[in-house]
Amino acid sequence: MGWLKATLALAMFPLGALACLQVPPTVEHDSRLSVTEANGYKFHTEVYGAFNAPPVIVIHGGPGGDFTYLLALKSLADEYRVIFYDQRGSGLSPRVEAKWQTVETHLADLDALVDGFRHGGKVRLIGHSWGGMLAAGYLGRHPGKVSHAVIAEPGMLTKDAAREFVTRIKSSQTLGDMASLGWYLLQTPLVKTRDGHERFDYVMTRILDRGKSGAPYQCEGEALPQGSFRRGGYEAFSAMLKPVMDDPGKFGTDLTWGLKNFPGGVMLIGSECSAIGYEYQVRFHAPHFPPQTILVKADRMGHNMFTLQPEWSVRVIRDFFAFALPGR
Repeated sequence: MGWLKATLALAMFPLGALACLQVPPTVEHDSRLSVTEANGYKFHTEVYGAFNAPPVIVIHGGPGGDFTYLLALKSLADEYRVIFYDQRGSGLSPRVEAKWQTVETHLADLDALVDGFRHGGKVRLIGHSWGGMLAAGYLGRHPGKVSHAVIAEPGMLTKDAAREFVTRIKSSQTLGDMASLGWYLLQTPLVKTRDGHERFDYVMTRILDRGKSGAPYQCEGEALPQGSFRRGGYEAFSAMLKPVMDDPGKFGTDLTWGLKNFPGGVMLIGSECSAIGYEYQVRFHAPHFPPQTILVKADRMGHNMFTLQPEWSVRVIRDFFAFALPGR
């Protein structure tokens, strides 16, 4: 057994050279963080712009991401009240049991936040990736509460899209991806814990923050910068996306229900480089959207256009929000 102890000691030596690892605490453990209570839950939020400006709610990707990577959109705050929120169990919002991690719960959360910020009027939505899925699902359920919606590269809105999504993403996975995952898991014993979720959240954050160039999401030579995410939510990913990645047939919510009847403005964005970019959106999602939907191709960009091309993104969104639909 002496050789085993020596081998383990050598394997752990690089870890011992590192400082104790941490992920930032949630609002439950850091009273300095701003909070918005809705649907019986305390969301970590950041709000920019004048109180009486038209509200814009930004819905981040994941499931299990956070809103930090989308903060470039706060440039819209010169005209709008821009609301960023970490979804239930993600970012710096409190962790919850897996039973609360459902699409319907997240749609109910969004509805509660919309009601809290719209002051009787209508809101504008910006949803990216998984956030775009939630935004699309919300439009069909609450069409009277939204004037405009920007939906950027939703992953899957139907079972057919789910099967294609899983095929495309899995075909892009590499041995390097698995090696990185293994390295992050090796580091988890050094992660400080407080709410019991920190260690797997650390792995989730490192995966999100890896900054991988090229397929399946980015153009070659294009990658998210380090620090784009504060804290991932592993439980959210594990409860909602992992089962679908294992079996696309488990995608159980039709997020296109009622969508064609939405009377407001819709802009569906797809990028040139992403595996779920413009061609994918046109083929699998655009037919389910209302006829007034504007399709936009982000040329020479990948999935994270809001982060990596903020000037283009803000300009396109601003122009769309200013557009008045006929008869409205």
